[in-house]
Amino acid sequence: MPRKPKRSPTSEVHDPGLLTIGALARATSIPVPTLRTWERRYQSPVPTRKPSGHRLYPVSLVARLRKVARLLNHGHRPGEILQLAPEELDSLLALSGPTAERSASQNMVAADAVTPDIELGEMLQSVREFDRDALMGNFRRTWIHLGPLQFLKQCAAPLMDEVGSAWHSGRLEIRHEHFATACLSGFLLEAREPFDRQARGPRVVAAMLPADAHEGGLLMASVILAMRGCRLLYLGLETPVDEIVTAARDGGARAVAISISATAPRSPARKSIAALRDALPRRIALWVGGAGAPKPPKGVTRFDSLERLDAALTAWRETVSPG
Repeated sequence: MPRKPKRSPTSEVHDPGLLTIGALARATSIPVPTLRTWERRYQSPVPTRKPSGHRLYPVSLVARLRKVARLLNHGHRPGEILQLAPEELDSLLALSGPTAERSASQNMVAADAVTPDIELGEMLQSVREFDRDALMGNFRRTWIHLGPLQFLKQCAAPLMDEVGSAWHSGRLEIRHEHFATACLSGFLLEAREPFDRQARGPRVVAAMLPADAHEGGLLMASVILAMRGCRLLYLGLETPVDEIVTAARDGGARAVAISISATAPRSPARKSIAALRDALPRRIALWVGGAGAPKPPKGVTRFDSLERLDAALTAWRETVSPG
């Protein structure tokens, strides 16, 4: 009877339910160095180790990382999505509808065939026709094509500017403006929801001042805040100053973010911001932004673009505790 070959002391049994880092990289099209960087920087994905120290990953991780890879192609950042629960990844992918299942190369070809200018024209036509399905579909495709920050900059803000201009010139009616605002607001809330559920960072109160009834800027800023892990206490339109102060104090907020639209009365806005800064504890940062934001008084930070807010949040997050 032939003898079984002896196994060397260093040999290891292969578990078909586990993958090496190389096999995981091939299955997900994510390079090995990238997987190692994510493990070091974001603690995800976390491997088990062979006695030799080599990494092993469960086969079930493949489906998750393929979703992560698709979201990266859509403009998300690893730090935003690697810690999301499976249902939260699915929620983000659902924004793309059926196109979420296409390969990365197919997504790139489709994205190159669609320019923001063409999408904007189609969106305006959908507003004229009150075609919600078409408008929301355009939002989803453009979100995927541009990524979250550029969607806000190149699509959401220009669309609302154009709708407002068309209303003032008589090319659209107020009902069109209300329809467009409602659709965009619904989409931004949908897009923000997965980040809100995952947020573990400092609490931030987001509000608008009394007599300011145009919410688009605050909704867009709130998407950035949620993406960067801030726990939002969203107060929304026309919030009295004393209510903002109470919410920030009682809610343990580390910052208050105020958006001021172009239609807000300038002198009352300046007085309200000064009153807010005086009433808030110094440990609570006060940020203002929007087309109507005045020159800030001492102790108030003004952000003149979503990009500046986004860039500042990373550094700020490193200086404050979540509580």
